Amino acid sequence: MFEKVQKELAEYFDIDPATITPDTTFDGDLKADSLALMELMFSLESETGKTLNDDVMESVKTVGDLCAVLEKA
Repeated sequence: MFEKVQKELAEYFDIDPATITPDTTFDGDLKADSLALMELMFSLESETGKTLNDDVMESVKTVGDLCAVLEKA
């Protein structure tokens, strides 16, 4: 799951995938605003076939958090 999320984030933010780790933060490291997070959520839902609740994204702070949520969905 991490590799899928890493690839999606690297494409979205136009950065080297190697710079994205499970500890990468959305607000601090990636400078993602709420709109970017919503777009990513929709993209990842389509990529993985899983559905994420809007309130779940509020608790997601790192790439690792997002992977854990996707694995449970």
